[in-house]
Amino acid sequence: MDITRYYLNIDAIKMVDKEDRNRIHDYYRDMVYASADGRKEVATSLFNTLYQNGFLVDIRDEKLNDILNEDNSIDN
Repeated sequence: MDITRYYLNIDAIKMVDKEDRNRIHDYYRDMVYASADGRKEVATSLFNTLYQNGFLVDIRDEKLNDILNEDNSIDN
């Protein structure tokens, strides 16, 4: 798992109440710290929680979708 490919989906976070926003930010921060500390199981668990609930976006997939949808193609 390469967490550098993912970023926090701010638009999805705006949809939840303040308490949940704080919890999501805490999960994200804990995931980054756990990954940096080499605690792979903890980082993976937090990643899966955030990703499966739509709070993480894969930048690679986003770029591929843009290209396939011709939003950022060379011809534009």
